[in-house]
Amino acid sequence: MAAGKVVLQPSPHTLVGMETNVYIDAAEQTFEMVLLDQTIRIIATPTEFELNYGDGSVYGPTSTPGAPLHQDRWGEQTQTSHRYAASGDYQVVATVHFSGTYSVNGGPMIPIDGRAAVPSERQTLRVWRAETRSVADNCLINPSGVGC
Repeated sequence: MAAGKVVLQPSPHTLVGMETNVYIDAAEQTFEMVLLDQTIRIIATPTEFELNYGDGSVYGPTSTPGAPLHQDRWGEQTQTSHRYAASGDYQVVATVHFSGTYSVNGGPMIPIDGRAAVPSERQTLRVWRAETRSVADNCLINPSGVGC
């Protein structure tokens, strides 16, 4: 079964205190096989999602995988976004919970008891700290001035 994929906006870098949009790209999956001369069809549907932001914060389980934002909206708060309090490298991972049904020889779909929790590959997010300064130096006159 294919795991969902964690998507980070922006990526691979973000800033301390900035909303970083995180969402999970996961889809329904169908498997067909022959077992003991019987045709088996299994459908695995993502039903719940968990996000581990890598800094000790976890979101979920929830039925919301999040959604992408257009680039000009990056930095806006979303249901699944996260603000990092400190700079560093963080390993972000999602767990997708799949519920399943099956049929034998084209018969009715029957629910499968339980569900599968499938972790995604980890995505490394580098959180940077930004500093701003007002500069009055003229870099032509003082090439070693702040910002030159």
